[in-house]
Amino acid sequence: MSQPNQTTIRCQQCGTPVQAQIRTVADAQADPQSKQLLLAGRLNAFQCPKCGFVNQVLTPLLYHDSAKSLLIAFIPMEVSMQSGKPEEKIVGDLLNDLTRSIPKEQFRSYMFSPKRALTMNGLIEQVMEADGVTKEMMDAQKARVELIRVLMAATTEEELLGMIQSNDANLDLAFFQTLALMTQRLYSEGRQEIVAGLMAVQNVLLQHSTYGKTLASQQNEQEEIVRTVADAISVLGENATRADLINLALTYADDQPRLEALVGLVRPAFDYQFFMEFTQTISQAPANQRAAMEKVRDAIQSLIEVMDSEQQAVLQESAQFLQMLVNSPDPDAMIEENIDAVDNTLMSILSANIQEAQRRQDTAMLGTLQTIYQKLVTALQSRMTPELQFVNALLSAENVTTMQQLLDDNAVAFDIQVLLDTCDAVGGVLQQQGQAEALQRLATIRAAIEARLN
Repeated sequence: MSQPNQTTIRCQQCGTPVQAQIRTVADAQADPQSKQLLLAGRLNAFQCPKCGFVNQVLTPLLYHDSAKSLLIAFIPMEVSMQSGKPEEKIVGDLLNDLTRSIPKEQFRSYMFSPKRALTMNGLIEQVMEADGVTKEMMDAQKARVELIRVLMAATTEEELLGMIQSNDANLDLAFFQTLALMTQRLYSEGRQEIVAGLMAVQNVLLQHSTYGKTLASQQNEQEEIVRTVADAISVLGENATRADLINLALTYADDQPRLEALVGLVRPAFDYQFFMEFTQTISQAPANQRAAMEKVRDAIQSLIEVMDSEQQAVLQESAQFLQMLVNSPDPDAMIEENIDAVDNTLMSILSANIQEAQRRQDTAMLGTLQTIYQKLVTALQSRMTPELQFVNALLSAENVTTMQQLLDDNAVAFDIQVLLDTCDAVGGVLQQQGQAEALQRLATIRAAIEARLN
């Protein structure tokens, strides 16, 4: 596989030197990450650590997907003109880079005549078409992104409401999914001002578009269900038994949403002993009640299997990424290109590995893992505005008293309205991620900050 070329570029916005790994060959099988970066518009794109500007490096690129017998060459016109080389010579050099990493017995006829892409967007479209994404589907997605841009450009609420009314039919599930993905990506990049604007637009959409009202109603219903079930669990008290939990589950026999909320809220309680006791309870119940009770037990088991399967997939993905970081000769570049993968799950797995290395007294591995930990923390902090760092610090406070003290000591250094806007942006992301507990803490923080405006 052709290795990325390490180089230093200067930010087009502020001139700051930026370390970059430039790929000239993207192989979907040998280097799956390169395909993901390409489709995300982040291949050979590097964010300036100083001003946040995303620099796109124009370079010749050869895309290869052996599973689809696909080979595409993209030669930017500017690069061809500046180098003075004929385009065919540049393509030939790229082919040489690719074929050096492929055994001769794996050569296929398509490798001798690559398709061409005139633009980077054209290359992405060809790749997506090969994946079964039609031009019509891509055009529809572009239209959704453009509609988001148009809505963001509204200068008054009256203008925004008019746009919503005239585009109401297009503000559907796919549109809101696109909006959510865009918000999460920009949030991970630390672009909080844009995120705040997107969240403000989304709030208006939820109130005034037809589908938005439906979506808001569903969200409110779901939140109410979770609150109701959480209250029911709270009533059981700290000394609740498995029998109490079984009885509560049986009250949701005909209420799947509440049963799902129950499993989500107290998953650790549904262990082997719980199901043993549940089965015993069923065997002692009147014969005419057993079928309904078995249905609830089986439903809980199915929900747990789905939840655990999803969690296991997330854990495996994070563990694999951590292993790649440990083995990478350039973890900084890998972190920069995969900053979206840095989340609480990854940090938890990393912390567990650090503890295990300490237990085994493996000083070499311990040093590597601790270095990676510091690099991850630094990378996350560098993408955060000071306001976002402060809000996250408040969210991490051990208790309300500590949070209040932190606010008292540092709030004067910030614009209160900007802090509130940051809270709203963070709240929107937490809501999309379903982090109910964090949302409650954030609500307490926001109220404490807002009180300082009065």
